Amino acid sequence: MKLLRQYQLDIIFLFFALVLIMWAFFYGLKYLGADPHDYEWYLALPLFGFYLAYILRMRDKISLSDRRAMTTKSLVYWMIFGISLFATYTTPIPAKDYWSLNVLYLIFSIMLADSYWDFKSITMKSLNDKQK
Repeated sequence: MKLLRQYQLDIIFLFFALVLIMWAFFYGLKYLGADPHDYEWYLALPLFGFYLAYILRMRDKISLSDRRAMTTKSLVYWMIFGISLFATYTTPIPAKDYWSLNVLYLIFSIMLADSYWDFKSITMKSLNDKQK
């Protein structure tokens, strides 16, 4: 398997694993009678640190030539992906109630988008060159 493909799968599967861990933690706190909102960042910050450290370490191993060029088709797929995630994001715990889940989704989105398009190489000059 190509390293880029493994990187993308790691981003996706780790995101869903972390969401499941966080939901289980929130349910456990509710079961014990505690308010999960008071403790969400105690779990979220170490998990985010692990997630970012692992993903960024993997990202450094990928050569820039393996990255894909940005196309209209891939942008449409990206929008459909985002809409489908938001449409199913209200179960089993409404994500709007937990800022840590929103931050995790934001990190996930940026890292996955960066796996398709290298954000370091996108500059105002490169965007102007593509328009001409």
